[in-house]
Amino acid sequence: MSTLIAALIQALWPSFKSQQDIDEEYLAQSSDLYDLERRMREIEQRSRAGQTAQAFGLGER
Repeated sequence: MSTLIAALIQALWPSFKSQQDIDEEYLAQSSDLYDLERRMREIEQRSRAGQTAQAFGLGER
């Protein structure tokens, strides 16, 4: 059943990208090593902030 739902979602929204795909594209756009490291820290901080919010019950429902 879940495979059917996943196939339906893909058919309706073929351009739907996961957060990991979006982050990888963002990292690929870095201009040099320092920019890449800055972007990696930014993504890491964003993921840590989301984990903290979920720990306190502030995450998405």
